[in-house]
Amino acid sequence: MKKLVIFMAVLSLASVGCSDSSDGSGTEDVTITFEALVGAETFVCGDTYENLGANDTSLQVSDFRFFVQNVQLRNEAGDYVTVTLQDNEWQAEGAALLDFEDGCNDLGTEPTNATVTGTVPTGTYDAIRFEMGVPFEANHDNPSTAPSPLNLTSMHWNWQGGYKFLRIDSGNFSMADWRMHLGSTGCDGDPVSGGTTACGAPNRTEVEFEGFDAGNDIISADLAALVDGAALDVNQEMTPVGCMAGPTDGDCAPLFDNLGLPFNGEDPSGPQTFFSVD
Repeated sequence: MKKLVIFMAVLSLASVGCSDSSDGSGTEDVTITFEALVGAETFVCGDTYENLGANDTSLQVSDFRFFVQNVQLRNEAGDYVTVTLQDNEWQAEGAALLDFEDGCNDLGTEPTNATVTGTVPTGTYDAIRFEMGVPFEANHDNPSTAPSPLNLTSMHWNWQGGYKFLRIDSGNFSMADWRMHLGSTGCDGDPVSGGTTACGAPNRTEVEFEGFDAGNDIISADLAALVDGAALDVNQEMTPVGCMAGPTDGDCAPLFDNLGLPFNGEDPSGPQTFFSVD
């Protein structure tokens, strides 16, 4: 698997992975496939992985889920077109949940999902871009009334902060177990004066790959790449173990850098490395 620090330089046009015929309206189906990795290994819920981070830490990984939004493909004219997501149990309000845990923990669910499905104008496409996150308009919904998958309280912080765009947990979810929860921070609003209108740190990872063929390519999310350079066995005092996206929690700094996100006023050293294409 090739890690992408810069965009892939494959220039040939690739057709969308779609059904054999369009639906007669000038659109066609597209399926975009993801996978969860820990280095060279496929993620298996509950398995233990060795040699992670700066100090070769072992983690029993018990959760691996993330949302994506604003999925777009680039057509022959060089324009990006939006993939219109189909509403189903994994997709709603412009967000799709990729879920690789299988209920090996009490907070998870047995069903898994590794695909984003939707429609695009009939044509050929040679690049993809998306964001890891939930659209702002849906991010501050009430999960008790939101459609699936936005009704999962395990993927939600609170009405002001919104959803956890990325959730990776180890162990048995005790206060001593390492975890990475990413979402927007510094959001305004309160229950009396009104809802959230802005967040100081949106924390939506932007991803783009050239030469992408939706019919053949798989987008990998790699925990080992996410924690590269992070001391997982060391924790800043008075902060949660791991990273809960706190803007002053220094344990988050290398993780944010690997996601291509600014942290506490500092720009990332380069583009994200968490996602790649094999």
